[in-house]
Amino acid sequence: MEELVFVYNGDSGLVNGVMHYLHKRISPDTYSCQLCGIIYDGMSVKQEWLAFVKSLGVKAEFLHRDEYRKRYGESAHDWPAVLLHDGQVLKAIVLSAQDFEAISSLDVLKQKLGDFVSREFPDRSPHGQGTGLSQA
Repeated sequence: MEELVFVYNGDSGLVNGVMHYLHKRISPDTYSCQLCGIIYDGMSVKQEWLAFVKSLGVKAEFLHRDEYRKRYGESAHDWPAVLLHDGQVLKAIVLSAQDFEAISSLDVLKQKLGDFVSREFPDRSPHGQGTGLSQA
């Protein structure tokens, strides 16, 4: 079954979580996970984001980079990223770390993901038209 896999540019665990939270608060301009910076409001995920992901009609999971390695193996990808997997098979790079450099807001992220889902799963979501995202 195909699913969107969102991978944060950080490792899991309580200590790492606290360090990431502090970094976002103290120096947000140098924080290395644009995905986290966009979808989190302090310590929790924005409700608007959760509702949007659910509305896509595509299974989604959120992993830290160490969790991704454990589940899918080593990867040469830079993080953060949004990937399309079919089981263990990487089918597409939906949004790369380079793409995230140009995503400045939650609205832009939602538009890009909505466009991808509309293209790849036209029967599941009424969002947008194509954005020219890179394919694996």
